[in-house]
Amino acid sequence: MGFIKRAFLYVTRKRGKSVLLFVILLVMATFVLTGLSIWKASEAAQLDLRQSLGGRFDVHVDWENSPYVVKENVKEEAGGETGKSSTSFIQYSTVQLTPDNIAAIKAVPGVKYCSARQAHLASFAEFSLFAGTVATDAKYKSHTKVLGVCSTEEDELFTTGTLTLAEGRHISDGDSHAAIISQDLAEKSGLQVGDYITTHSYSLEDQAFTGQEIRVESIGLFTPNTVEQFGETVTTYDKIQNRVFVDLQTSVEIEGSEINYGFSAINVTIDDPQNMAQIVSEVKALPGIDWTAFTIQADNETYEKAAAPLATLNELVITLLVVIIVVSAIILALILTLWTKTRIHETGVFLSVGIKKSAIIGQYLIEVLLIAVLAFGFSYVTSNAVAGQIGNHLLEQSMQTAPEDEGNITAGAAAVDVGADHLIQKPLPAENGIEVSVGVENLVQLYLIGLVIIIVAVSASSVTVMRLKPREILSKMS
Repeated sequence: MGFIKRAFLYVTRKRGKSVLLFVILLVMATFVLTGLSIWKASEAAQLDLRQSLGGRFDVHVDWENSPYVVKENVKEEAGGETGKSSTSFIQYSTVQLTPDNIAAIKAVPGVKYCSARQAHLASFAEFSLFAGTVATDAKYKSHTKVLGVCSTEEDELFTTGTLTLAEGRHISDGDSHAAIISQDLAEKSGLQVGDYITTHSYSLEDQAFTGQEIRVESIGLFTPNTVEQFGETVTTYDKIQNRVFVDLQTSVEIEGSEINYGFSAINVTIDDPQNMAQIVSEVKALPGIDWTAFTIQADNETYEKAAAPLATLNELVITLLVVIIVVSAIILALILTLWTKTRIHETGVFLSVGIKKSAIIGQYLIEVLLIAVLAFGFSYVTSNAVAGQIGNHLLEQSMQTAPEDEGNITAGAAAVDVGADHLIQKPLPAENGIEVSVGVENLVQLYLIGLVIIIVAVSASSVTVMRLKPREILSKMS
């Protein structure tokens, strides 16, 4: 009779032991499978968090150390009461970031978006602006903020969903005298896609936009998905409905100077914050950027604080898994050792009739495996019932152990201020807990881990008996 058949007969005959071993293996498997599913959910939540928040760094002019930074006096003003004169000046860099630099950075693997802007105030004859809630100087009442960009599709306000293109198309690199305005402003001003709007370049002599006339075509309309809240203070030129996006060439013309032909800063968004150091290193290696003029400032703080509870949960689950596996192996080995000692007579008989020790150990192993297959399969049901509750309880504990300021970020949302605007807030995956589900992949992992535990336990429990000779076994029995 083969050892597999003997194992089957023993399991069916010793029903009490089989049921007890089934319960032990079921409890062990439930804990292991629950841990595996929570670990998987934690990894998925961290991935969702990284994709949701992304990473961000800025490439900007090094205003303190760049040899290309220039300060120019503009005028002197005498104080009304003191009579003291004050000098105002403009500061700019003769080396700036160009659309080619943006394209090179965007081509770096892992870079998701590159956003760059020039900001001016300008007045358009065709506009009927939405009034702000803060009083401004009379000369600025008809002005609004104009943002010069290479591509509105890459601009942070559009990539975050704060603004959505409603009609027309985006401004792209190579466009000339093109603009995108809000749909609300277009309706209020009686404008539509394809209409032209008129402004003037800035005159240094008049200190106003009274220079050359500039006609710009409205190629698209956007709608804001968030606006100023009731009671929020905002100037007319800062209201999101009054915002105007233009191409870089038009922006330079509006400024009325060739000083700012490019950008002083580029905001770079990456796919995975974990790759921040590598991507920054690759950007610094780009040959087309003079790094004596620019510097990089990385901002990974939001992700690191938001990810702290999930990272803590991950470490906790891994620790628990190791403890559960080790304790399960020890407990199973002790129980099987006790049972093996009660089977000394059986073992002696097998050895005396010429059955090899390997076949006897194989029988013991098959006995446990037959029960384990059923117990592990049934643990799929029990783990699904408790995994979600345990996972979210552990996450809550992880969030409570985080510093208060980090907890506030995790429980809230990721937001970045842009002037008087706020980007759409994205809820973090940890805010509403993690979704824990037991999958087939986890079940396969359980069977592999369980097989290792059972092999170790059976080997450990059999070593004390298997090293004895048949005569020694018979003498112990007597």
